[in-house]
Amino acid sequence: MRKITLFLSAFALVLVAMNACQKDESTPEAAFVAATEDAAAAEDFSEQTDVDIDLAVEDRGSIQGCPVVTFAQPWGTWPNTITIDYGDNCVRPDGRVLKGKIIVNQSNELTAAGATRTATYDNFFIDDVQVLGAKSWVNNGPDAQGLPSYTKTAQNMQLLFADGTSITWNTNRTSILVEGAGTPTFRDNVWQITGASSGVNRNGESYTATITEPLVKSADCRWISQGVISLTRDGRTATLDFGDGACDRWANLTVDNGTVVTIRLRR
Repeated sequence: MRKITLFLSAFALVLVAMNACQKDESTPEAAFVAATEDAAAAEDFSEQTDVDIDLAVEDRGSIQGCPVVTFAQPWGTWPNTITIDYGDNCVRPDGRVLKGKIIVNQSNELTAAGATRTATYDNFFIDDVQVLGAKSWVNNGPDAQGLPSYTKTAQNMQLLFADGTSITWNTNRTSILVEGAGTPTFRDNVWQITGASSGVNRNGESYTATITEPLVKSADCRWISQGVISLTRDGRTATLDFGDGACDRWANLTVDNGTVVTIRLRR
């Protein structure tokens, strides 16, 4: 089976899905931490959909019955449109529940320099959070070290939460495939991501997120395992540190006054 390298953006990257319980925003410090988690949540949801697309295309669907993957043209014919249909209740191995469709338009094998992929979302949900917008990937060819390099952009991506609030963001990232390029599966891929994003959190406040130490995302880990993001909101800054490479769901948020908060990443 030929490998379609998805530029795993890191836009993504990163992070934190919202806690199911209501956040305490009764103090300015708590409100700032909550707003920072919003930015992290946007990154994390975006990162995970990238992985889901890669695996769905590689597997041509699932032996478990979902998702159902349909190609408009025979596989290997380009350009092609790929529909990934999760139905109404597709429970993934990590416990997430996906529903709706992701529509992928691809110009060529993504291993080819100049190849592009665009993903849009049709009534698509991760658990009870709806994902809207479009994301694009471009194969830049090999970088200076000869590693596959991809640019990923997103405009007006949006997460709609069950309580009616939303997060909107834009991003421009470079993702380098540092491991796994020479194998026929996506499951051993390891990506290194740099770049920046900006958006509006659930309270209607603008924020920016800049990767200051490259993020590391392995296909076999549900979370970002390494790297640092600097987040700015309303004149204040914080850094989110994902650790030393261990695959776990914890990250440390350091606020500009020195306060350190341990954040639980999405399930």
